[in-house]
Amino acid sequence: MNAKDQIDILSAGVAEILPAEGLKKKILKAEKRKRPLIVKLGVDPTAPDLHLGHAVPLRKLRQFQDLGHKAVLIIGDFTARVGDPSGRSVTRPALTTDQVKANAKTYTDQAFKILDDDPDKLEIRYNSTWLASLDFARLLELTSRFTVAGLLVRDDFMKRYKAEQMIGLHEFLYPVMQAYDSVEINADVELGGTDQKFNLLAGRQLQEKYELEPQVALTLPLLEGTDGAKKMSKSYDNHIGLTFEAADMFGKVMSIPDEAAGQGRFSMITKYYQLALGSLPDEVASIEAKLESGELHPRDAKSQLSWQIVSTYLGEKAAEDAKADFEARFKVKDKDSALQIADKMKLSKDPRKPDGTAYLPHVLKEAGLVSSSSEGRRVIEQGGLRVDGELEGNLEVRLGDEFLIEIGKRKKKIITLPS
Repeated sequence: MNAKDQIDILSAGVAEILPAEGLKKKILKAEKRKRPLIVKLGVDPTAPDLHLGHAVPLRKLRQFQDLGHKAVLIIGDFTARVGDPSGRSVTRPALTTDQVKANAKTYTDQAFKILDDDPDKLEIRYNSTWLASLDFARLLELTSRFTVAGLLVRDDFMKRYKAEQMIGLHEFLYPVMQAYDSVEINADVELGGTDQKFNLLAGRQLQEKYELEPQVALTLPLLEGTDGAKKMSKSYDNHIGLTFEAADMFGKVMSIPDEAAGQGRFSMITKYYQLALGSLPDEVASIEAKLESGELHPRDAKSQLSWQIVSTYLGEKAAEDAKADFEARFKVKDKDSALQIADKMKLSKDPRKPDGTAYLPHVLKEAGLVSSSSEGRRVIEQGGLRVDGELEGNLEVRLGDEFLIEIGKRKKKIITLPS
């Protein structure tokens, strides 16, 4: 494939390319030299499972493979002992060697759900191979290539420094170690989330100090977890693991809110299509347009999304079974019978905005189903609300003139809105 087409594919969904023209130059040089690019992605086995957030750079790495380039997946079995300080307000608890080894065992199998395992297209490296053997003299020589001032400009370090919170000296070494990985494999390109920008640029800096051609840094957007607020992480308990059972994976995807915090209506749905599923920009734009027009209900968009994600990692049969299980558990089979046992009430004021949406926590409070809007929000976020028999995880929804609200098995009300 020619350089322009490659750049179009590889740039899709990328937050930033540093330097801006760097990827184009690398691809043109690779064509001239008739050798593939060496594309690096590092993952630290700080937990036993990969999740959909990890899958975002893995999918981009697979694109490089499909275009004929060489992927190098670095399992950070040494850097995991420190733990990446990116985005952390406190020092990570140290992991033992045994914990790291146990976590690393499953990483490659999980990564192969996405990557092509052809040896000509993929190399698996463990950074303990070179980092564990560094003696103190070599470490001093390596750290002399960086300055304390240069490390302190990092946002998370600066915040902790100003707040007089502890910064462990070993945490300063993390970007140094990650940068040395790039020197060791002579990376042309390194992938990482937007929170990895500092570490990726440190790799460029160190390669230059060793008179190597510096890598190009490709940063990718972070995928929020099921809370729609924080980046997906097992430590935040908002992750969707690649090793989850099909029903659990399907249900977790269905539970994502429509909207990511501060990013607008349907932003979470479209973001998951783009980042977790790898849908092309035109397809994502079409889904977004249908959601905005009301042609596609958010629940149906998420059901389709859930099916495709489960199918990708666990197969179509598992996806069909998970969908059937979800619908059996969360859909009211006989809505008419449910309506017969529910109390009716009419709200005095229509809560809907001009676009037909309403803030559900307020509706629940006005209906007397919760004591406060904040309690209503918790009920929704914890997956305890159904509207017209369907599990509803969104705070703002389109409402008709009459609908059935259920909280758990006992609280049921038919709400009528003033016309």
